Amino acid sequence: MPTVTLNGSLAEWLQFLGGRIARPDWIPNWPPDAFAVTAGYLKRTGAYVGLVNGAAPKSRRAAGSRPEAVGQKWRANFTRKRTQRAKSGRELCPPQVVEWWETLRAGAAANPLDQAPDAAMSVAAWNLCIASDVASEGIGISLEPEDEFLALAQKLLEERNEFRSFCFDVRPDKLAVLGKQHTPQVGCTIRSLSHHLALYSPAEIKAYWYGPYDSAHGDLDVFNMLLLPWPTEVKAGDFAATASRLRDREAEYGDPHRYFDFAPMQVESAEELAAKVESALQGAKSHADKIHAIVLPELSLTEDQYFAVEKVAIEHDAVLIASVREPGGPRRMPRNSCVIQPFGAVRRDPEVTPEAMRLTQLKHHRWRLDRQQVLRYDLGGRLSSEFDCWERIHIGERQLNFVTIGGWLTMCVLICEDLARQDPVAEVIRAVGPTLVCALLMDGPQLKSRWSSRYASVLAEDPGCSVLSLTSLGMALRSRPPAGERRSRKIALWRDAKEGEREIELEEGHDACVLSLVGRRDDEFTIDGRRDGNAFFPVYAGEYSFKVG
Repeated sequence: MPTVTLNGSLAEWLQFLGGRIARPDWIPNWPPDAFAVTAGYLKRTGAYVGLVNGAAPKSRRAAGSRPEAVGQKWRANFTRKRTQRAKSGRELCPPQVVEWWETLRAGAAANPLDQAPDAAMSVAAWNLCIASDVASEGIGISLEPEDEFLALAQKLLEERNEFRSFCFDVRPDKLAVLGKQHTPQVGCTIRSLSHHLALYSPAEIKAYWYGPYDSAHGDLDVFNMLLLPWPTEVKAGDFAATASRLRDREAEYGDPHRYFDFAPMQVESAEELAAKVESALQGAKSHADKIHAIVLPELSLTEDQYFAVEKVAIEHDAVLIASVREPGGPRRMPRNSCVIQPFGAVRRDPEVTPEAMRLTQLKHHRWRLDRQQVLRYDLGGRLSSEFDCWERIHIGERQLNFVTIGGWLTMCVLICEDLARQDPVAEVIRAVGPTLVCALLMDGPQLKSRWSSRYASVLAEDPGCSVLSLTSLGMALRSRPPAGERRSRKIALWRDAKEGEREIELEEGHDACVLSLVGRRDDEFTIDGRRDGNAFFPVYAGEYSFKVG
């Protein structure tokens, strides 16, 4: 009998995952671990495509052995009494889970990763992946404090994995498993095989999962967002050319690049801006009895302004989504970041502070102003149109924060180019399928014909996200329109998978807007035919613009 090596096999895959997983006596008694191992293996080999070619698992013939039924039994085992009584992982696993795992173990060394496994291995991997997904229903999403499984999952997420994964034995620097809101209904990928668990490989980007939080407003039948497209005026003098950091390269290679800073010449004090936000919230009450979120576009706030506005948002029980600009120094480049602060909008532990819930991430890509943009924004007197001018900001560790509120609203935030340059965020956003993506822009008017619409449509189609892009009124008005057209006041674009696209325009003299959303429930199906009737899509439910003050 020829010697079988570990190279390029499932056995090597398990060795890579490391820790206890590589031990011959390890059993995947925790469903997210089983999902990480099997979904990762199915993705690596491409074996999941067999499910769309008519190759259904044989165990489906016996109702009690179907992976769905096994997953439900598996979940039922995670009650406090059973968990405390169990002496080994085998006692928490239904016998079918152990059987499927042993089938995979038996062929681990003989099945290479560069081709689909044999029939027995494929069926075992399919069944384990499906059962672990069924067993994990509601993970990271559902608000059921009496559910022992969900409580344990949340403890592992927060205490063991620092909000990066729901796994126990699979380390989050190897594979991460997060919650999931949408299963893509087009195409065929490993994402098409699960309703409740999302798999991604943490490499360039770290993803964090926060929540689920119970809404301070009760049921979110309507979700009202106060859009503040400020500043309302952007001057050419707010852009300043800066010295290239690549002088040596420029001298040697004739490098055509330049850098610029965005540093507004006139800035409202923190107290003035906070008072203005307070006035906007009062004005919004003529249209909406509650404001659930306040959103400001890219580079709209200084640090001092942010902290002042955060206090107002918390006092009014609203999520704050904003972008902050931090000036550079002799040894520090400026920073362009976005913040999600859910503190005001959720029911929370009295010991939790706003600082503990404030989530910040840096912009992942620099803005490049090319000749056409320099001319469009009338910046030719400040920046040379003969050079590509790059935003001078610090590019640090890439991360993405997901926040779930009220059981159906999972949101994340991107900053301008991060929507268009989708690497490295694309994999994790498509895996999770958040219900709402907010893109904070420093851009021209938000029109159906422009780039933000194209990239929003990609996420709306797969995996089914609703996308809001918001720019400042000042930048919209700086954009020179085609000959014969007036300057546009369209400051936001909404796109969802059910109702399509809407341009959001401020009436003349107005500088704020309330965007109302509702959560529409619909069916989604996995490629093995399982139905989930609990998929939510935020859809457009109206808008109201007004003048602040």
